[in-house]
Amino acid sequence: MSSVRDIMQRDVVTVTTDATARELARLLADEQISGVPVIDGNGRLVGVVSSTDVVRLAAEESHVRLVTTAIRAGGDLGSDDDTDEPADQDPFGFFLPEDSPLADGALLAELPESRLDTATVEEIMTPVSFTVEPDTSIAELCEFLVRGRIHRAVVVEDGALAGIVTSADVLRAVASGKLGS
Repeated sequence: MSSVRDIMQRDVVTVTTDATARELARLLADEQISGVPVIDGNGRLVGVVSSTDVVRLAAEESHVRLVTTAIRAGGDLGSDDDTDEPADQDPFGFFLPEDSPLADGALLAELPESRLDTATVEEIMTPVSFTVEPDTSIAELCEFLVRGRIHRAVVVEDGALAGIVTSADVLRAVASGKLGS
């Protein structure tokens, strides 16, 4: 095993330029990945976007105010200021009863729209510049990733998206003994 072709992922998750940052965040979370290639309406590769881009955008939201809500034993919502009755605290929403006012997402619908809902992937992506070919050696790939201080490279063959290769793919190959010393 000596080339990117041997360790790259061929089944590539992509996102389109018009997706919102929130849709991107959901995709990354659902797929348990940290970044994806970006394609335009014609399916052409135009960039890459990562969870770091979403975090950077979220950090710009200086007007966001965090509050906590107590959930009372009867399913009523209590506020931080209301301390007359003890509350069953569930700060992360893991144990919400099905009839909870929070369970159907109605409370989230009342939140003001944020940049995560209006910013598109095209606005936060990095234009493609981190590409390699399938026949690139693993040593060259590693040097490329380190020099660019990046964790993924898009694999392009004959001008088309052929796959993606990440630093985790390299580590997986080393750990499994597929790469020699």
